[in-house]
Amino acid sequence: MTSPANAILCEVRAPRAAQAAALAEIAVACARDVNQSLSVQTLALGGRPSSAPVLTLHLPVGLASSQHRIWCLACRLACFCPQARISVLVTGADFSAPAPARSRAPLRRSA
Repeated sequence: MTSPANAILCEVRAPRAAQAAALAEIAVACARDVNQSLSVQTLALGGRPSSAPVLTLHLPVGLASSQHRIWCLACRLACFCPQARISVLVTGADFSAPAPARSRAPLRRSA
């Protein structure tokens, strides 16, 4: 299992709340099958019932490159939810963190 710091979030977006809940249950079962911890967030979008639901796996870059079972999870979701779009969103470094301090040497003008 992954640690909470490396937890994977599965975001489920569907036109109806019942459909989102059913897809969330499938995602949890698929994650259990591949021994992967998963937290699920559902969002019922309303609107057209004919629009395809979307399942997005959010994971840190460290897991994307080193864990085969995450890709197995994405494939299982695609097999068990053929009407849904399955996406994997890999989060890179935190660019909002402050940059390390640099020395401020005076600028020199060239003549």
